[in-house]
Amino acid sequence: MGLKAFLRKAKENKISAIIQSILLLLYVAIPFVSLLNWQTPCLWRWIFFGIAIILTTIQCIRLKHPLLLVDRIFANYAGKQLVLALFVFIFTIDFALCIFPKEGIRSSFASIISYIHLTHVPDDDYHFRDNSDATNHHDSYKIIKDPNPRDRWDYLKHVILYCLGLVVFNGLLIATINRSMATRADRYKNGANTYHLSDHYVIIGYGTSCVPIIRNICKRRLAGQPDYFLIMTNQDISSIRRDVKTQLQTTEERVVIYSGDMNSAQHLKRLNLGKAKEVFIIGELQETGRDSKNMECAKMVKEIKQQNTSARALHVNMQFDKPASYSTIKRITIPKDFYKDSEGREVIYLHPFNFYENWARLLWGTHQLEGYKTLDRGMMAENNKHVHLFIAGFNEMGVALLLEALRICHYPNYNEQTEANKTLITVVDPNMDDLLPRFRSQYPYLDQIKDIDIDFKANHIEDPEIRNTIDRVAKQDDTLLTIAICFLDSDNGMSAALTLPDSAYYNVINGKVVPNENTEILVRQATKSGFANLLDEENGKYANVRIFGTLDQGVDDKLLSDNMAIIINAYYHFKYDLSQDFFEQVKTDKDKAFAEAARNWITLNEDKRFANRYQSEIYKTYETYRPLLEKNPELLYQTEHMRWNAERTITGYRDMHESNLKDGTYQLHNLIVPYRDLSDHEKGKDKDVLEIMDKVIALSKKTKEEII
Repeated sequence: MGLKAFLRKAKENKISAIIQSILLLLYVAIPFVSLLNWQTPCLWRWIFFGIAIILTTIQCIRLKHPLLLVDRIFANYAGKQLVLALFVFIFTIDFALCIFPKEGIRSSFASIISYIHLTHVPDDDYHFRDNSDATNHHDSYKIIKDPNPRDRWDYLKHVILYCLGLVVFNGLLIATINRSMATRADRYKNGANTYHLSDHYVIIGYGTSCVPIIRNICKRRLAGQPDYFLIMTNQDISSIRRDVKTQLQTTEERVVIYSGDMNSAQHLKRLNLGKAKEVFIIGELQETGRDSKNMECAKMVKEIKQQNTSARALHVNMQFDKPASYSTIKRITIPKDFYKDSEGREVIYLHPFNFYENWARLLWGTHQLEGYKTLDRGMMAENNKHVHLFIAGFNEMGVALLLEALRICHYPNYNEQTEANKTLITVVDPNMDDLLPRFRSQYPYLDQIKDIDIDFKANHIEDPEIRNTIDRVAKQDDTLLTIAICFLDSDNGMSAALTLPDSAYYNVINGKVVPNENTEILVRQATKSGFANLLDEENGKYANVRIFGTLDQGVDDKLLSDNMAIIINAYYHFKYDLSQDFFEQVKTDKDKAFAEAARNWITLNEDKRFANRYQSEIYKTYETYRPLLEKNPELLYQTEHMRWNAERTITGYRDMHESNLKDGTYQLHNLIVPYRDLSDHEKGKDKDVLEIMDKVIALSKKTKEEII
């Protein structure tokens, strides 16, 4: 650590800096006082030494985990090892000096030279005085008599033996400590040491989302000292440690890495889950059956956590790597033994998430990142424009973008009777013939979504047919085009984004070059570097090209919070089950209302939870068309019902309105019909979504802490 880093840390933690400064002064003061020829009482040296011991103990307590700090020092910093050895040496020296004669070292060593001290006499003559009456006046003296050589030699032997013993003792002590610490350092490097952490964040497994999770938590806790982050993985510890150190330069010292198997109860018990603040199960990178293993790990976390008497349910965020697995978890009912104990108490609060869907939400949902455009550009009120989304690459990211678009691309200018102004989605991938059958089997009822058409093409984006389509669509005034290039290879993706037909970037109108503001081009990049940084400064031809999909933003805090969804669900629960107004109850007794909201939310299966989460995602679009609530609200009520139809369809619900059959277990529903065919009572539910929007958004913003 350089001087600048040391000063920065001292500034961040002034109390530690003050304690360390006082300790340094005390440990230096003891030998300094003893070496002076002062008749310092031995009691004062013991007082200094005692204060130093107390302050050292206080500092160790403030550090919480001093053994972890020592292990890290011996494992990583050769210079700090010398400092630690010097501290041990000074400590033992100080202790030895406390048991020296009260006259001090200098006076004691002076006795080796002479048993007598000379004193200045006012009559300008000199005389000798006995050693017991020695004084410190040395301005003028004359040696008349030598001390007894034999007595002096005996005294010198004692001093030599004392010093030799002190050196040998220190050497043995430091050697013993070094051997012990070297062993611990090796275990630390291999992730074998166990520390009793508390209020820490646990990350089980290691993958591309691990470091972004840590960064995100650190941003969340800017006002205070970040907690420890405990990573457990079966991958190579040294390579992971290097990766973490490279990406987390200022936070790396707060990261502890264990070596262990996520499906071993014995290894999971080392994580001290009973005192953890939050758990993220992300699985091991490129491991077969990763999503299934994550599920099994979550169940084991629950079994270990329930042995702790803490009443607070542990938040467990579980990553699903593949959209297909993520879709499955929404359809099935998770057994209660995954998250409850035998008495029915909530042990863990399970929150599934998917990196690719999270990024789709950041592009077009309620938590849209600054700088991106909505698919409709806020222009789909009462005109003949329509959205056209063009997706190149039908991988995990491409599927996530398609599903998100199916949920939110519902606009008030769609005509249910004539089917005018439909949203169009074109998906291009050279391997489409192999990919499409599986996709259709996972989402078999997409034809129930009447206001969106999907066209799947087995082509490269560079094929003439596709380029001609892009060129034609980009020139249409009534089309709002978004091109999302989802290639896994960042360089190929960037090349494709910058070599589209010119009409995607600009148009020539009346002899003038005009940027194409109706087109936005999104290109997937793993990191914001290289060409991606250059695009931020681009104001010319490629001004409408933006990057997305970077690894550092797919696990944003806002995306893992369920507060808005819980508030939405609470409104319906209070209205239809309790015949009360939730928002009025919040004004009367907020804690009681939130407690009931949390209790009811916990009883929901994942199907219902996701329905509330996805309802909150459309608020970004509805806020754009707020004037319609006064001018023509029925258009927005119709739009909401189309959104609900699509969300239920993607989840797996089948239209059974002809049989008037509704069954949540088998995902059958009788209301997946056009808005005009609904009863007034059912239309009222769509109306509720719009009428409570402002209250939901306002309350969720005021609620800083998680409701659950």
